[in-house]
Amino acid sequence: MDIKEDRQEKTPTVPKSTPSPSPKEKVNVNASQSSSSHPPHQNPNATSPKKAVVPSHFVFWVAGTYAAQPLQNYDPKVWGVLTAISNNARKRHQGINILLTADEHCIGRLVDDAHFQIDSNAVSANHCKIYRKKFASGDLDHSPSGCSSVCLKDTSTNGTYVNCERFKKNSSEVNIDHGDIISFAAPPQHDLAFAFVFRDVSRSTPTMEGAAAKRKAEEYVSDNKRLKGIGICSPDGPLSLDDFRSLQRSNTELRKQLESQVLEIDKLRNENRVVVERHEKEMKEMKESVSISYLHQLKVLRNMLDAKQKELAEISRISAEQKHEMEDLNDRLSASMQSCTEANEIMKSQKVTIDELKTQLDEERNLRRVDRENAEADLKAAVQKSQLETQEKLKRLSDAASRRELEQQEVINKLQIAEKQSSLQVESLKLKLDETRERLVTSDNKVRLLETQVCKEQNVSASWKKRVEELENEIKKLREELESEKAAREVAWAKVSGLELDILAATRDLDFERRRLKAARERIMLRTCRIAEFSILH
Repeated sequence: MDIKEDRQEKTPTVPKSTPSPSPKEKVNVNASQSSSSHPPHQNPNATSPKKAVVPSHFVFWVAGTYAAQPLQNYDPKVWGVLTAISNNARKRHQGINILLTADEHCIGRLVDDAHFQIDSNAVSANHCKIYRKKFASGDLDHSPSGCSSVCLKDTSTNGTYVNCERFKKNSSEVNIDHGDIISFAAPPQHDLAFAFVFRDVSRSTPTMEGAAAKRKAEEYVSDNKRLKGIGICSPDGPLSLDDFRSLQRSNTELRKQLESQVLEIDKLRNENRVVVERHEKEMKEMKESVSISYLHQLKVLRNMLDAKQKELAEISRISAEQKHEMEDLNDRLSASMQSCTEANEIMKSQKVTIDELKTQLDEERNLRRVDRENAEADLKAAVQKSQLETQEKLKRLSDAASRRELEQQEVINKLQIAEKQSSLQVESLKLKLDETRERLVTSDNKVRLLETQVCKEQNVSASWKKRVEELENEIKKLREELESEKAAREVAWAKVSGLELDILAATRDLDFERRRLKAARERIMLRTCRIAEFSILH
């Protein structure tokens, strides 16, 4: 047998480009890639992750690697194999390979044959049927194999996916080629799917006819040996002791090979389980680290927003005090009746100060808008809620500033009306003007302090930018490691499927040898009985 030679085959490496699918597969791959290239915008603050989806090109690569591997099958009745390529399909207790022997098979949750059952509520009782369709002599050019083709007909309510394309109950039959992906319950790239790859035995085992011819030659030689053996004739011919001993040796060798294969399968399953557990632990650690970092960033941003709210409250309080002072000035200016020329000069100076205040307010607005835009660009979707709150506060500030401007314009109008009556209290106005100038100087100092605080906040935001870039680089590295582990895991599953087919072939050969051994024992018993009768008679 060629079991040991098959085990020593080199493990396939992950290619950089996906295998070349059929035209039907190319359409589906492009559709799935276009849908995966524009994913929906997700909020990083959400703690409940969605169902993971495997990229479609990775699924097609796995199917291509399985289809490229040869099938070690010596049963001439088997014309096709469905090999599991998804996690749910590999968890079936019947094994990861479904052997197709009859002309038509039904697959579903409650079918008669247990080998074709899929235990899932998303799979119908009779989900679909797969069968061979023979062609007439005139249709041989249209069939891929020359005499028959493999077809699939859906009979379920949820539909069946062939190469990411969904087929329903009212759809026509679909031709299945070597390497096509058949998925139940969901598309093949989804975690809930039961995905299988179809492997045509006529394409995967080009040496099957040679193996059958070799077995027939061995049987012919064994028959010749029986004819040359000693003993009394049995219904199937005489049997030599050499044949009996060779059967015993082959039986022991087959048992040893079967035990070694079972041990290797257990070893591979344990390794696969360890790899899966390690991968799950790394994913949990990565999620916890990312969530902790984002929570820390949110706390820092909330503290910054609280500080800004306090500063805005202080500014509103100062503006309220200035409003009260302006009202007092209006009351006192109503009683003043001094010269119009001095009042005009005072109004001009006040206009200049108002313009300066407007320019300062505009500069502060521009600086705050620039800071907010930078913060929005750096923190992205993680700070959407905080950005909305800051925008609302900015609107409130702008409304308050517009109200201040309107009030100042009203004050100016009142001052223009009271110019004629302000000739009596010029000296008192001069003193008040000096006081207002001192207050403006203090407000300038406060504005400078605010500018220094804004510079500090910009430095802090730059440091956070660097931290976010470092986290993104770490996430990219972890994703690369995850892809490599997925490729190694698929290679291990491919080995398991090959070993399972080898075990089926070995058990079949073992049954065949057992039948031969049983027949040999019966012949030996008949021969001994007839020898005893012959000795008694003579």
